[in-house]
Amino acid sequence: MKIRLSPFLQLRFNIFLCLIFGWWLAKYYIFFLGKLYFLLNRKEKQIIEDSVVDVVGKINGGDDIQKVINRVFQGIFSHYYEKMFIAFEDKEKATKFLNEHITKNDLAVLRRSLSKGKGVIVITGHYGAIEYIPTLLAVNDFDVSMIAKFKTKQLREKVFVQAEKYAIRLIDAEKTGNVIKTAIKELRENRVLVTQCDEIEEWRPSKKKKTSFLGRVTGLDRTINIIQKRTGAEVVFGVIHRFNLREYKLIMCSYEDMKKTLNTTSLPTAGEAVLKVLEQFIYYNPEQWYQWKKYKDLRRHSTIDVKTAKPISPQFLEHEFGKIL
Repeated sequence: MKIRLSPFLQLRFNIFLCLIFGWWLAKYYIFFLGKLYFLLNRKEKQIIEDSVVDVVGKINGGDDIQKVINRVFQGIFSHYYEKMFIAFEDKEKATKFLNEHITKNDLAVLRRSLSKGKGVIVITGHYGAIEYIPTLLAVNDFDVSMIAKFKTKQLREKVFVQAEKYAIRLIDAEKTGNVIKTAIKELRENRVLVTQCDEIEEWRPSKKKKTSFLGRVTGLDRTINIIQKRTGAEVVFGVIHRFNLREYKLIMCSYEDMKKTLNTTSLPTAGEAVLKVLEQFIYYNPEQWYQWKKYKDLRRHSTIDVKTAKPISPQFLEHEFGKIL
């Protein structure tokens, strides 16, 4: 059984070297290991490349697709650097880095939503610096709970230790008996619940309600809508866009603003709205999404609809989210 990328990068020897090197040199080491991994795992590399071509090629055929693919792999390596940095860096130093290198004006969106007293579901995706979101919120005085999965026992143990330092409540999706029930309990304490909408292999697709994502028609995942309906919690879409490993921007958007942004005649549910907004971010910044390997799971359980692969006007989106698209 071959070792996957995440466990490979998190081998004790590799973590030891990263901590010895310091994070500036660790970046180059992690990128080197990532390139070595895909050199040895050409089939997995090909799956990612095919997925990028399948999605980006439909809407952006004029661009040099190979340059896009190269940026996608750079984005994947950047994600794992951020994952290891936030898991192993000292709390004081990590707090200083997050507050100095992430533009976070959109925290005002979260504060307004939280003031209504029913909790807030912050829904993100595997986009940009996702690993920084719960910690950034916690060091800015939000009571944070997060649904998480762990690919290695070592990372799970370390993340739980780090989460305790930041007073983040972790809900282990694999060890918690009823995740939805636990999530509802957290929201009823008027906390911020951080979860993801693009865990494709974890979706609970509706048999009646369909949606499209990245050019594929599939059943809509019901989880977010169930939690929101039972709690009355506010729903906020949130990502941290990565310009480079020292410059980021937090982007948050309320459910009401999402509906305006999507400019659709139908009224999307919260679960559908966040997925459609994330889709637009991926279309314009494919290098920021690192779930390309999982796209094959979406292809396996869906039908193709090229007409759905249609980005919203970039001018309109830039007006809503700033110049990142």
